[in-house]
Amino acid sequence: MAETTPKLANQKNKGPRRPRSVVWYYFDKIPNEPQRAKCKLCGATCHHANNTSNLFKHLRVKHPSTYKEAESQREAEMELYLELKAKAGKPVTRPGVRGRRPKALVQNATADATYISQQLNNSSTAVAASVGLGIATPGIKKSYGAERVKQNTNKALLKMLTVDLQPASIVEGRGFRDFVKALDVRYEPPSKKTIMKTMLNDLAEETKNKVKLEVVIASFFAITVDTWMYRGSQNFITVSAHFIKDNWEMSSIVLETFDRTDEATGDALALSLKRITDEWNISERIISLISNGTDNTVTAATLSTGWEHLVCFGHTLNLVINNALKSVAEIVRIQKKTSDAVGYFETCVKASDTLSAVQQQHNLPVHKLKQESSKFWNSTYAMFVRMVEQYEAVNTVLCFLSKDHMCLCDDEVELMRSVIEVLKPFEAATQEICTSGYTFMSKVIPIATLLQQVTASGMVPLSGPQSALKSALLQQMQQQFSNFENSYTLAVSTLLDPRFKRHAFTDMAALESAQHRLLGEITQTVQSAELAATTTGDSNSFGTDATASSSSSFWNMFDRKVSEAGAMKNTASEAENESRRYFKEANIPRKADPLQWWKLNEVQFPHLKILAQKYLCIPATSVSSDRLFSKQGHLVEMKRDLVKPNHLHTILFLNKNLA
Repeated sequence: MAETTPKLANQKNKGPRRPRSVVWYYFDKIPNEPQRAKCKLCGATCHHANNTSNLFKHLRVKHPSTYKEAESQREAEMELYLELKAKAGKPVTRPGVRGRRPKALVQNATADATYISQQLNNSSTAVAASVGLGIATPGIKKSYGAERVKQNTNKALLKMLTVDLQPASIVEGRGFRDFVKALDVRYEPPSKKTIMKTMLNDLAEETKNKVKLEVVIASFFAITVDTWMYRGSQNFITVSAHFIKDNWEMSSIVLETFDRTDEATGDALALSLKRITDEWNISERIISLISNGTDNTVTAATLSTGWEHLVCFGHTLNLVINNALKSVAEIVRIQKKTSDAVGYFETCVKASDTLSAVQQQHNLPVHKLKQESSKFWNSTYAMFVRMVEQYEAVNTVLCFLSKDHMCLCDDEVELMRSVIEVLKPFEAATQEICTSGYTFMSKVIPIATLLQQVTASGMVPLSGPQSALKSALLQQMQQQFSNFENSYTLAVSTLLDPRFKRHAFTDMAALESAQHRLLGEITQTVQSAELAATTTGDSNSFGTDATASSSSSFWNMFDRKVSEAGAMKNTASEAENESRRYFKEANIPRKADPLQWWKLNEVQFPHLKILAQKYLCIPATSVSSDRLFSKQGHLVEMKRDLVKPNHLHTILFLNKNLA
């Protein structure tokens, strides 16, 4: 290909030469026809009268995407040409635009023609090469002389590092730098030292200030405490806050991550939690604290702070099923035997390869076996499901490799099928918790009620592992779920969720008690609203004359009492009326968004909406629902361990609040 790179060498008297039009990257001149050119993209010939107007018109009409690229390239090259011309001390009138002054350019800067020419040379050659290969070239940005563009690119880099939990050392890797250079030769990534010491802290401070603008106007908060081990030795806690914005959107933010290895008491932890919430100025607006329930110091800390402590429903459900599985000896035996067989295929390459071949021969899905994790019950469920699907191929391979003792007999496979059948509703409940972006506490009572009803409905008076498992599940649920409907916070969040309201309750006494307390809260909300709208003098102006004789003051106390009684009666009536209208409304579909319903109906229920914002902000789990019982949660833990302790707070703060 002929040389197409514009020459911008800084000449002694004439200054830099104007670059050749970028349109010639897409056209070839036709020999012996000086005023015609051939399009490299479609082969069409176009007439040009010693200018490029017709050629650009052809690109605009026939190849609009290429035309946009050419326009971007032409603008970028012209910017560099004008900048170089200005540095050479030549006039900088913008070509092709009459009567228009150019952009401000630095007049006294030292000329660096070689560097700028090289940048233009690289970008121009890349475009020409892409056209020659038939590859669509990406839009070419303006020069990185604009500090704003560089800052935006740096911010995008920091977001990638924190959201994906990537180490900052990635910017020093040769492969990463080559990749960045291929994207844009003009961008120079900052060093690891600059990122860790300056840029991350600056971005964290900027993000914190933005988040505080939303926090300051929120009325109620629920906080979650995620306790986790760092590299198996240090104990860290991540504190998050959850609230509903004025536009009825749920918001979850990370407040702080700190090392509490030395804080072994509840009082010490309470001081740290209070320090964090005071710093964010939300201590007086916190409704509840949610944790996994395994750390007694968290429970003690909530007693010191006065916040209500709720246990993560995901961890409670996991505890129920794990305890039930462990209580049936025959299931434990099958569980271990299956796990050992899966482990053999994971460690023996020959067994794994042979299994794939046998799966193809038997027209079975070519799936890998799944290993269980002792932490999560649903990993055992997944292991059983996969083994039932593949047990014939597994037994064939084990017999072939003289591992007959690992083979599963028909009775054992049948037992796995029965266990799967019993646990299906629990798997559905787990998916309900984990797949939604945010799990409201209002779901706890409906899910707990349904699980108990479904498990009890299939009970038969027969002995065996299946019946034993059902009995164990019911016993565990009665122990762990028994107080759910008697918990006012759980009950009122369910009542205020337009998907559930009163239909999820089985204990009518608990339901009546929760409704009575809710009515009391509505009444208090009405009174507070009236008090805020009433001036100080209104309460003393019940038809009395300021110039009345002193004898009239004799009746003031009686008049005030009558006025207050009437006000209380009106307040109670208004609260009852609003509550009655709300519960008469039809329930919305189960998969609908309750916050959107409240957004559309907040005018009809001006006092109930305040309580909805108060109780619907409480999450059912202490960690993000997508991290419960999932590979993503395990991956986050692995990446988290790669971050140095002194950078954990900044990285995890940005990881959540920038995502």
